[in-house]
Amino acid sequence: MPQFFKPLALLILLGFSLATPAKASPELAARYSPEAWQTRRIHSGVQVFSVGEGPARAYVFMPDASGLRGLPLVLFQHGWLGMNPKNFGGLIDLVVRRGAVLIYPVYQDGDQTAPQAVTRLAAQAAANALAETEKRYPRLIDRSRTLYWGFSMGSSISLNIALQPASFGLPAPRALLLLAPGDAHHVAKGERAQSIIGPVERLPADLPVVIATGAADTSIGVPTGRALAERLCHLPSSRRNLILFPSDSDGERRITAGHGSPGAPDSRYDFPDSRRPVAEQIAGTREFEPSGSLNLLDYYGYWRLTMRLLDYVDGSEFPSELFSRKAAENRFLGYWPGGQPYREAEIEDPCS
Repeated sequence: MPQFFKPLALLILLGFSLATPAKASPELAARYSPEAWQTRRIHSGVQVFSVGEGPARAYVFMPDASGLRGLPLVLFQHGWLGMNPKNFGGLIDLVVRRGAVLIYPVYQDGDQTAPQAVTRLAAQAAANALAETEKRYPRLIDRSRTLYWGFSMGSSISLNIALQPASFGLPAPRALLLLAPGDAHHVAKGERAQSIIGPVERLPADLPVVIATGAADTSIGVPTGRALAERLCHLPSSRRNLILFPSDSDGERRITAGHGSPGAPDSRYDFPDSRRPVAEQIAGTREFEPSGSLNLLDYYGYWRLTMRLLDYVDGSEFPSELFSRKAAENRFLGYWPGGQPYREAEIEDPCS
């Protein structure tokens, strides 16, 4: 190539590479919009039952439909003092009405429960709930299609169970999603503050693991997520990723990507007392319940990660974009109402 053509060629190539995400954004905006998520809720409502009481309780959520077989399973581990599923009701409703069984262990009796006990309590409650579900509804669940989902302390629980699922009587995960991961020292002092996270270096090398946190979660999610990512370098880069979702503002509107940003409350899932009976059915609604916590980070961030991994464990193709450091789909976080794009997600690789 003549020397004077090289700068022009470089500009053309850069132009095409920079234009690609912009061209993809309108399509991505539609794919993960609230309206698109509404269409994924194909079942009219949710059936509910509980197994056990107090910290031994687990809630089982399943589609309100008959004749279902071979559904994927989501083992959903909440954060410290998150015994009430209300805070994640929006996501639970989406996951279950999409067509999945979700088990939500309580695993705590308030602050009285030591962090060192929560893995055992959560695993036992989940195993009991799974056994009861399979007894009541044979062939409803396909154990080979299991997603482990953990938030904050629940991320540590999910990791620990994934290290030895058979010893707890639980199926092994086909994928693992850890949101805003936390550890014992974030909630306790003294001996109770000792880390509960097991030897994650022993996780299977073919297990897909996505860690995601709000970039403003600088006390819990960011440092713990980075520390975990550094310990997962035995996984190939195509099976691990660390994603940071930023805060952003548009005029007077602001979204803060703090520790609680993965939450999206739904008052229909308000079960404040783990020793009382719960409603057996939750009627479906078309709209998502509005709240200050439901925003672009859910639709294009936390919900996208959850549903893409759920589709994968349920037999869809591997979501390679979730493990890409460059894919527009893994960085795009939607548009503000005025049309301005939200700040892109940041992706880190401590193993490179």
